[in-house]
Amino acid sequence: MTASGLKLILCVVAASVAGTMLAIPQPVDPWEMPSLVLDRVAVSDAIALDQTLAADAPESEEAEALRALFLDHGRSEANQPYERAEYEQRQIAIHHAMDAVTKKHGAQALAALRAEAVETFMQQFGDGTRKPETDQGIAVLGGAPKILERYGAIYRGVLVAPPLTARVFYKARWNAVHRRPHVEDFSDIELQAYWGWFALHGWGKPLDQREEALLAFRDAGGVGTEEAAALLDLLSGHPDRAARSLEKQYASSGELRLRNLALGILHAGLLPAGAP
Repeated sequence: MTASGLKLILCVVAASVAGTMLAIPQPVDPWEMPSLVLDRVAVSDAIALDQTLAADAPESEEAEALRALFLDHGRSEANQPYERAEYEQRQIAIHHAMDAVTKKHGAQALAALRAEAVETFMQQFGDGTRKPETDQGIAVLGGAPKILERYGAIYRGVLVAPPLTARVFYKARWNAVHRRPHVEDFSDIELQAYWGWFALHGWGKPLDQREEALLAFRDAGGVGTEEAAALLDLLSGHPDRAARSLEKQYASSGELRLRNLALGILHAGLLPAGAP
């Protein structure tokens, strides 16, 4: 037998052993949610649209006034506590400034200013490790890093969420500061990046809120929602329902991971007596 022939036989045997090992039912720790997966093309398109809108952001006295008020809000967030009266006065000023921008440039100008703010944020934010060195940088970041850290998107000072999630969290913050619904005018992929992170990776957050986020993630076309729903059932104290759901998903998809997660629930002794 030649050396190359022996190598081929060994590779075939090794592959067979690996396949057999993978096929053997093995309980898997049932506490880990599926990771947030986003379509790359859709993500690229969303970012490209923001960049196009940002390039068309208006340059006028009205637009500059709105930009300045938003940055003032960021400074206040970064240097709390600030007085409630200051916040209310700024909100009134923002309302008037938005009206002025809309009257002069049209409603699309607000979307352009929001996109511009997101682009400026990402340039300053980077991968999450940068610290603002100027007053402008502090104003741009505002309380955004703390929000991202609170939801686990930043871990030990580094962004661990998809960059699109950081972008849409900041976009939601811009909406909130301007008294608009948090996810107003979000595309489906942006909704996935926003709600998907909260639902799948929002450890420590109220389960009812994560369940609502999962429904929104599903409605936006998110991936892995059935598996996540089963694991949220487990976290909510319904291991029998979670196991049945995972077994049903395994039967229809053939994905071994789902079978092993169901076995993990049984192996951990989480099922009540007599449960299948």
